[in-house]
Amino acid sequence: MSFWDHFKNKAHLIAAHRGNRSIRAENTMSAFKESLGKADFIELDVNFTKDGVAVIIHDDTLLRTSNVTDNALFKKPYNVVDYTFDEINKLDFSSWFLKKDPFGMIKKDNLNKEIESAEIQRISKLSEVLQFAKINKMPLNVEIKDMTGTSFDENAPKKVVNLIDEFDMINEVLISSFNHSYIKKVKKLLPSIDTAALEDKKVPKNLVSYLKELDVSAYHPHLSLVTKELVFKLNQNNLYTNVYTVNSTKTKNMLFSEGVKAIFTDYLENMPE
Repeated sequence: MSFWDHFKNKAHLIAAHRGNRSIRAENTMSAFKESLGKADFIELDVNFTKDGVAVIIHDDTLLRTSNVTDNALFKKPYNVVDYTFDEINKLDFSSWFLKKDPFGMIKKDNLNKEIESAEIQRISKLSEVLQFAKINKMPLNVEIKDMTGTSFDENAPKKVVNLIDEFDMINEVLISSFNHSYIKKVKKLLPSIDTAALEDKKVPKNLVSYLKELDVSAYHPHLSLVTKELVFKLNQNNLYTNVYTVNSTKTKNMLFSEGVKAIFTDYLENMPE
């Protein structure tokens, strides 16, 4: 059994990018709950607090997705790793979304009252999301953020792997990272878990050999790096291509027709043409 065995009978997969983030604040439990029944798996980002708690947040800082500037305890540059979980857990991680409506979906779908009446979202622990995913039988793509330059650089992969193992979710989780040394560490710690190499700048030379050396089962390139030839070559070598971030129906259909296995999207419903 592996992560991909969950999708044996499905050619094309939809991944909820940071949850259903077009209608809920990204990387919150609300966004994950809104993904159920609408996506094949959920993608999320793992960072670490000062006291070593694995938390779900995309950015290195708290600035964009919380009300951190309203709390005198926090100082610039508001780095996640500079504060404990209990300190960060006091912040509001959802109200910003209602104010900014970054995808224009709140206004479009008249979701104001629904979101305003919803419980304020706090930062989530990876352990909480693993428990949620296990109960709801929802596979996860766990991205380990690059912790280079922090005290967690050496042990980030081990901390994540230990939690996944603790919740008996090895076959339900795909681990990815832009820091490919983390992928190597993950495979040494837990050889049976599926992994993927993230890339946003440049396709490595001798890509297939490079990915085989990393022992990954998938390549996660930015949309700008994808070509039909690249996908074909990877498919020939039993490597999945999963592309981020795809927010148009036309692009989604084109990628699937070229052999892409999965797309990461912000729109689980009403994707723009």
